Amino acid sequence: MKETLKYSAVLFSICFFAAILLSAVASITQPIIEETKAEQENNAIKEVMPQARGIEKVEEEGLVYYKAKDFSGNNIGYVFISEAKGYSSVIRAVVSITPEGEIIAVKVLEQNETPGIGTQITEEKFLSRFKGKKALDNIDSISGATVSSSALIDSVKQTLKKIIQ
Repeated sequence: MKETLKYSAVLFSICFFAAILLSAVASITQPIIEETKAEQENNAIKEVMPQARGIEKVEEEGLVYYKAKDFSGNNIGYVFISEAKGYSSVIRAVVSITPEGEIIAVKVLEQNETPGIGTQITEEKFLSRFKGKKALDNIDSISGATVSSSALIDSVKQTLKKIIQ
């Protein structure tokens, strides 16, 4: 009995200190992860709206998007981050649109879909289907990756509708 209590106390101590160590590592790395994520988003925004010379963050009714400006300060479009639940992960994409609501470009920022099938949503062959489309236009999904591609399409369209209203 004493032996069992002794082993239990040792095991508890090891688990307790491991939990404290993991918590410390998480608190140290969390700001670095967030900073890297923000930097990736900024780079992606520049990639989908390269002609922008200024970006202004807008927060309205729980919706966050960016106004893209030219040298003169004129609005040349909008950029937003779209999130959707795909087949096996959350899919995050950055989307640029004209002031009239026409899609300029889409770039997938983050996804963890099935390699070779769901990951087709990151390929230019699929992303080019968005170019020139508006919120009510039809965009074909990928055969074999219907859940992932439809999730991205629906998410982009829903966010686009909210912004142009």
